[in-house]
Amino acid sequence: MDLNELESLMAMAQAMDARAPRRKQPERVPYPDLPKGVRNAAVRQWQSLLWSIDSAEQHGKHALQGLTVALARIIIGQGLQGLILNAQEFHKPPLDIPDLLWDEDLPLNNAGQSMRQLRAKLPRPISVDLNDAAVFPSPWERWRFHGALQKLGAGREWGPWKQDHRNHFGIAWRPWPMVWVHNGNHSTMAALVRGGGKLRCSEAFDFAPVLQAVNTDGVNWYRADTGSVIEKVKSMPMAGIFVIGQRLLTHKG
Repeated sequence: MDLNELESLMAMAQAMDARAPRRKQPERVPYPDLPKGVRNAAVRQWQSLLWSIDSAEQHGKHALQGLTVALARIIIGQGLQGLILNAQEFHKPPLDIPDLLWDEDLPLNNAGQSMRQLRAKLPRPISVDLNDAAVFPSPWERWRFHGALQKLGAGREWGPWKQDHRNHFGIAWRPWPMVWVHNGNHSTMAALVRGGGKLRCSEAFDFAPVLQAVNTDGVNWYRADTGSVIEKVKSMPMAGIFVIGQRLLTHKG
């Protein structure tokens, strides 16, 4: 091939490349104008969290789901802090549904329906990767947790974490997905620390009716129909996860 032919091929390749459709890049979300001062710390955090959600949403569904996992890790870290830095025998870190959301039996609409009644059971359970979902085990017995850290992992007594279907049970909520561990809490928490694994949940629910019935401003949970306060927000990261769930209901990308 002579020089003229090579230049001709290069010109054709450049022309084809110029005609190829370009993937639209997400637009950057402007940084928020945050209030200053110690008294505004919670306001700054909530505005920053909403900005992070807006920014992730610009990138797409997977970014929103990834941010959900990141926020869940903050919550898990707070739970581990309570487990490790407080050795009172009966002190249990607040990682259950009422600890992170609100009382499951409080009415959320004029029909008096609660969180338990609004979430709709799905016909089939789902499987999740512990490292790629918002998974909330709730361990309480430090000795058992430490034993799981000792035995779990490649080259150790138990090997890499595998679900024991007689011991590990979890309930999944769509659309994130979010998983509440109901049994096998200590080894599942150790698995989150030691490298994950796959969990097949025993049940799955569509949480969309609750996401549509409740709103939050990072300070309180509100009924969407009346604006009345349900409860105070106990976990800002969980409030952020809730908002992400609302976004996922309508997000297309």
